[in-house]
Amino acid sequence: MVHKTWKTTEEKELIDEFKKAGCTPSAIPVLAKRFNRSPDAVREKLKRLGLNVVGAKLELTTTFEIPKILPSLEEVLLLLAGALKKAAEPGLGKTELQRLETIATLYKAYESGLEKYVNYRQVEAKLVELEKKYAELAKQKTKNNATKPNTAEVVQPSAK
Repeated sequence: MVHKTWKTTEEKELIDEFKKAGCTPSAIPVLAKRFNRSPDAVREKLKRLGLNVVGAKLELTTTFEIPKILPSLEEVLLLLAGALKKAAEPGLGKTELQRLETIATLYKAYESGLEKYVNYRQVEAKLVELEKKYAELAKQKTKNNATKPNTAEVVQPSAK
């Protein structure tokens, strides 16, 4: 295996380009092509240069479907209750405990998001209600103005 030596100018460019890319996982393969090195070589060089590349090795291996409707709070609570029950079992492995912890963390995020969503829906409903009332009042005012005679245009007979 042949190792290419990094020049000082290449190291500086590598650091700059990695920072410009936001130190993201997708930056490693791009930089590897740019500097004609393997992704592992780029990752190791960045580590030796003191940059945090822990997250840069992250790869997504799963996909998920976005649901058409939100699950109810009851459905989410049932899932959480199942995870809680499972977590109480003795002899669970590290991976299973991490999975259950993830469920609990996702529940907190869901609860917070649902609360905000419900509040937004209430505000939205109130706005719709107010818009209807405003439209009714505007219609009523227009109707009242049409039935009132315009007193400015009435000519008073002159007194002789």
